[in-house]
Amino acid sequence: MRSTPASSTRPAGTGDLTTRDALCPQARRCRRRTCFKRSIENVCHDACHGHQRVEKPVAVLSRRAAILSTGGALAASLCPPISEATQLQSSVTGSGEELSQSLEARVQEFTLSNGLHFIVLPRHIAPIVSCHTYADVGAFDEVDGQTGIAHLLEHMAFKGSPRIGTKDYAREAPLLEALDEVFYSKKEAEAAGRLAIAEKLDDQMRKLEEQAAAFSVPNEFGATLSQAGAVGLNATTSHDATRYFMAMPANKLELWFALEAERFRAPVFRELYSEKRVVFEERRMRVDDSPMGKFQESFAAQAMTNNYRRPVIGYPADLALLGRPQVQAFFNQHYGPQRLSISVVGDVEVDRVQQLAEKYFGGWQSMSSLPQAGLVTQDEPLPRPQGDSRHFEQSSKAGPLLMQAYYRPPMTSKDAVVLDIICDLLSGSRTSRLYHRFVETGQAFNANAVPSYPGEKHPNALVLFGQPSSGVSLETLDQAFQKETQGLIYQGPSAKEMARIKKATKLTLVDGIRSNTNMASALCSYHVNAGSWKKLLFDLGQVDQLTAADIQQVAAATFQPDNLYTGYMLKA
Repeated sequence: MRSTPASSTRPAGTGDLTTRDALCPQARRCRRRTCFKRSIENVCHDACHGHQRVEKPVAVLSRRAAILSTGGALAASLCPPISEATQLQSSVTGSGEELSQSLEARVQEFTLSNGLHFIVLPRHIAPIVSCHTYADVGAFDEVDGQTGIAHLLEHMAFKGSPRIGTKDYAREAPLLEALDEVFYSKKEAEAAGRLAIAEKLDDQMRKLEEQAAAFSVPNEFGATLSQAGAVGLNATTSHDATRYFMAMPANKLELWFALEAERFRAPVFRELYSEKRVVFEERRMRVDDSPMGKFQESFAAQAMTNNYRRPVIGYPADLALLGRPQVQAFFNQHYGPQRLSISVVGDVEVDRVQQLAEKYFGGWQSMSSLPQAGLVTQDEPLPRPQGDSRHFEQSSKAGPLLMQAYYRPPMTSKDAVVLDIICDLLSGSRTSRLYHRFVETGQAFNANAVPSYPGEKHPNALVLFGQPSSGVSLETLDQAFQKETQGLIYQGPSAKEMARIKKATKLTLVDGIRSNTNMASALCSYHVNAGSWKKLLFDLGQVDQLTAADIQQVAAATFQPDNLYTGYMLKA
């Protein structure tokens, strides 16, 4: 993940919220849940000021989190700014059909002949536009032996093209090719045990990197946008997708189109081998030297049988073998126009956006036969390990810690919204069940629930975790957590709890009315993963119509002993 500028964020402790979290009101309500999903996999660095790294807690937002942080903004965009809050309150409590009809008239879509889809929401409140490019490819799509390549490619997407990021590409290109040849020769020498030869080749690589660097213009892509007023120039890689986004003055929209088309139609992955060294350092900080990072990586490897078992940042052995040709091949395979979706929200007109889209992206043709974005096999099995043993233990100085993983269907499931609500009942606030029963009573230092772990596009896990207090064993907390989930099945949530959840949803919608960035993100995400951005409105209505019986039914299907995998981080 990239963040710009570095000065706009602050190093984050366990309880800190960052600029990115501040964009999402749900992050403020689910502070403890956010802190648990730390960025051991996603990586951030400054796109305009070199390679300064800032560690941030990153929440993998559930579908309901997207509802909470964007639904209000969508409704608010339909009315003049002076009456946004009033209009939103009436929209949330009024007819969902009326809101849907209004949005259908306002949000417009078009698809270029090459399959690249655009979603546009004009919002003439301020002369600003937010642009969000959603690539339907993430770490889940990697093959064994090439873990980390999706995240590495995200870094490379900021390195420029034959015209951006270089002083003389004709002289730079042969040096980049020579670097590739020496890199693979070095790997062959290392595999054969010829370490002296490998060392000489390593020296040769360093010299070639210095020669190539003489022709490069570092960070020209980001600097050009920043000089035009762009803010929040950023990118993130997850298991499910890779996202690129920013906001800038609306009168500079054509510059963004020109640069965005340039980096995806003709990328040059310069500085790859030096960037790999940075990724290794990031992995060391977030995983290898982090007790929590090690445990999460090991737990996922044991508990998940699909590709969610692997870390987004990749395994060191795989990263060491990745060269520029492999990254280029991954790009050619996964980054065609039909795999991208772009949303534009702000002070724009749809006709102008379509004109620029045709001008800069219309001639782009895919290098491979790729399916359209969002096509996922609907009958994927739950990622449960075979056999009777569904328990994992690992010792660490950071222990003790309990993790319970209950296997669940992907976000397209009819039960997905209910599972999100279940997590909010368990840990969405200081009045939630886990906090009240365990934290307030002193049985645990913290207790939380994460609705989708480590992703949500494919079958995954609903995870409960807790840190027992001194004198409370992991076994005792484990059994107490299971008793609490059984309570949802047999007693269900109270009328007071259901009212709290629904009220919190509506209040958070009002809190999120001003963010074009959140709107752009939600439009793309729902289009790709749910088939249409309109599914967002359906989910909003589903939250309001949920009953205690709905919660009990889904809880009964989820919180079963044979659907549970537990992990204990023991005190070393």
